[in-house]
Amino acid sequence: MMATAKTATGTAANDSVNAHDIEVDIERIRGDIAALAGSLKKYGAGKSDEYKSRAAAAGEDLTKMSQDALSDLAAELKGYERALTSEVRRHPLQAIGIAAGIGFLVSVLVRR
Repeated sequence: MMATAKTATGTAANDSVNAHDIEVDIERIRGDIAALAGSLKKYGAGKSDEYKSRAAAAGEDLTKMSQDALSDLAAELKGYERALTSEVRRHPLQAIGIAAGIGFLVSVLVRR
């Protein structure tokens, strides 16, 4: 219920306002404000629940995307591992020479 303002019709009887009328209007306004506050509270609670569910869904989507990316990366690394193992088996002396050269370079860099 909304408070309505009384309008004057131009007669002397309608132009007079007494204290009781003002008190009644104030009580009506207080009721309207209380009802509005309740409605705002319900609206806010509904929006809060909506935002929580949206955030949870976004978190689940992000988790799923991260797991998929991690799985793809693991599969790619496994492919590189197989290729490296295959190359080492085909050229074992060359692989030992490369490993020794890399080890030497790392030791030189670490000493500095």
